[in-house]
Amino acid sequence: MFVTGTSAVMRMVAVAFAAGGMTFLVGALLDGDLTWTTMLSAFIAGVVLIVQHQVALEKVVENHVHAQSDKLVAIRKDVDRNLDDTRRAVSRELETINHGARLLEQLENSAVETAVEVERSVSGLADRLARFNPPNPVLGRLVADEIRGLHELLRGLEGGSVTFPGEDRDWLLALTRSARGSILATNATNVGGGRRNFSDGFWSSELGRAYLMAQREAVNRGVEVRRVFILNSERILRNGDFLRIREEQEKAGIKVHSVVVPGGGHAGSAVAGWRKIFRDFILFDESVCYEAEAGALQGAGIISTRLWFDRTRIDDRKALFDEIWQEAAAAETAAGGTAGTCPG
Repeated sequence: MFVTGTSAVMRMVAVAFAAGGMTFLVGALLDGDLTWTTMLSAFIAGVVLIVQHQVALEKVVENHVHAQSDKLVAIRKDVDRNLDDTRRAVSRELETINHGARLLEQLENSAVETAVEVERSVSGLADRLARFNPPNPVLGRLVADEIRGLHELLRGLEGGSVTFPGEDRDWLLALTRSARGSILATNATNVGGGRRNFSDGFWSSELGRAYLMAQREAVNRGVEVRRVFILNSERILRNGDFLRIREEQEKAGIKVHSVVVPGGGHAGSAVAGWRKIFRDFILFDESVCYEAEAGALQGAGIISTRLWFDRTRIDDRKALFDEIWQEAAAAETAAGGTAGTCPG
């Protein structure tokens, strides 16, 4: 069934009448019978009308077929486009999953994961972080800042050294707890003695007490801990606060020597060698050097802290510690068991 316009119908009827009329005229001119001429004219008009109807129907069907074909082409294009989008989305998701799986495998097999004694410390942290929902925005920013600090630490460690402005509590305590072989440390008056020669210095602070406790624990697990106090005045040898600090460290199992170097790390031009350029440092397992730079004035505090781990610098610091240790031991022996003055 199809619908045509009024003008088209009128046109087909007119053409049919015209064909019938011409047939009637031709029959009349040929002196044909009026009845048969009329019937023939009607027949011809009907045939013409039917033929026009069929032609119109074929055009309608053809147009409909073309329209449906165009729609099918458009639908196919949409389907292909949607399939391409779906393929890309699935590919991205699979790549994300594969990337996550590779990261998880790398974490589980990483040196940090296998080195830490706590089970699944690194991968467990990643899992907990992924599921973490901060109770409030402030705590969320706190966690983000801690992660940023860890990122900066890792990036610095990839470059051979990392620096922290001021004194880093976490590095000092974590390295002490991580040591398995030895801790070789120096402590100059201008760094650990405070403003009043050890009565208010590092060892009287909360960090100093925590550090001493961590060293005691290190000794208990078999770590050799040695320290040389580098004093800038012989009067400190009779200072009650210094003697108490030294006694506490010896009771903790730390091997201690003291040596007096006039100037104590900020000596004048008359002092040569390591005494003139000296900076406090700690060697952990002879593989990591924790180096602190103090202010120019005694008790001014730590300006910066740096971790070194390149083999050349570690070997230099080990040789330097051995030199200081031997000189301090010789000076104490010469002084009859107490700290002696090291010649400049």
